[in-house]
Amino acid sequence: MVALFVILFVAVLLAIDLIIQARSRRYPIMGAVPEGGSNVHGKETVRIPKSVFFHPGHTWARLQDGDQLEVGVDDFVQKALGGIDSMQLPMVGEFVRQGDPVITLHHGSRRVSLVAPASGYVRAINRDAVENPSVVAENPYREGWLMMVEPAELAANLSLLRVAESAVSWIKSEIKRFREFLGSSIAQPATVGESMLDGGVPVSGALEHLDEEHLQTFEEQFLR
Repeated sequence: MVALFVILFVAVLLAIDLIIQARSRRYPIMGAVPEGGSNVHGKETVRIPKSVFFHPGHTWARLQDGDQLEVGVDDFVQKALGGIDSMQLPMVGEFVRQGDPVITLHHGSRRVSLVAPASGYVRAINRDAVENPSVVAENPYREGWLMMVEPAELAANLSLLRVAESAVSWIKSEIKRFREFLGSSIAQPATVGESMLDGGVPVSGALEHLDEEHLQTFEEQFLR
C-alpha cells in the first residue's frame, strides 16, 4: 500500500513538472477568431526562443558564425498585424542603426515600421521571405529571418536587448500592455468586441481594427 502511494505521489509530481515546462515554452496571448466567426476558445501563443535577443521595438537578432547577426520581426507583432502581405527592407550594403525604423510590413491597408535591433551593414536579404511573407508567420525565427547584418557596435547593442528569462518576462508585460492598449483604442464592435469582453483577450489581427491615429500610437508605444 505504501509502495503504491509513493508511485502515485511521484506520478503526480511528474505531471505537475510537465505542465510547468509546457507553460514555460508557450505563453497565451490572443484568441484565434475563425474567418467570419467570433470563437476565441482556440488561443494562439507567442513563441520566444531562448537563443534570440529581442529589441523593445519587437525585432530580434541572433548571432551567426560569431560575426554576423540574423535579424527579423518577432511573433508578437506579426500576430498583432494579422499576417504579412509584403515588406520593404534596406538594400544590401546599407548601414542601419539600432533603433532606427528600417523594416516596413504591410497587411491589407495596414502598414507598420519596425526598427533595427542592432547597428551594422546589411550583408544579405532573405529573398524567400520577401517573395513569400507567409514564412514569417510559420516561423519568424528560422525560415522567416529578414536580413543578415555585419554588426558595428555589437557589445553595446546587445546590452540593450533582452534574452532568455528576461525576454519571457518582457513579452508577458507587453501582452498585458497590448490588451490594455486595445481596450482603450477599439470601439468594441463585431468580433473584437465579443472577444475583448470575454475575459479581455484581444484577437489575432487586432491592429486591423485600429484607425490611423491609434495605429500610429501603437507604433510609437510598442515599435520604438
